[in-house]
Amino acid sequence: MTDKLSLLLQEYLSHHAPTEFWQAGECGVGDFRIDSSGRWFHQGDEIKRLPLVRLFASVLSYGDEQYLLKTPGETCTVSVEATPFVIVAWHECPKAMQFGFDRVIICEDNLGRYWPVCKRFPLYMATYKDQKVPHLQLNYGLCARIERNVFYQWVELAEYSDDEDVMLLHSAGEVFTLN
Repeated sequence: MTDKLSLLLQEYLSHHAPTEFWQAGECGVGDFRIDSSGRWFHQGDEIKRLPLVRLFASVLSYGDEQYLLKTPGETCTVSVEATPFVIVAWHECPKAMQFGFDRVIICEDNLGRYWPVCKRFPLYMATYKDQKVPHLQLNYGLCARIERNVFYQWVELAEYSDDEDVMLLHSAGEVFTLN
């Protein structure tokens, strides 16, 4: 990320624990699941305390085709139905022009965390319920599906390219396709 973009986005980057350094054994309190709406469950019961879910999200990672909750003392597998997070809202960064960007889109996930659409956190298309929908690549191998209402708002904001027959969305000096 460019220095200017890093400075601009410091207040938006969500905290994640350094799970790549932790190599603990399997825990015995398993049966964690995240449904397609991004709701978290433990042993069949929904975890409704948002601070607890945020804590779990801060130690969630994806690698070797599995989702893991990793702490220095234990590692638990997590079953994820679609994506672990869902982008439910967005806004344009009000300081973007001060840093030389026409637009920087800031996404809000279902846990109230913010993610900038940029080179480090790019948009990409993936299949969800047999349709191609945009997703946001996050850190630690994680991703978030873009909710339909957010997608439709972005379509109004995007530019249509006749040459490529695609919708183009601009954010943080990058261009992303929406189809």
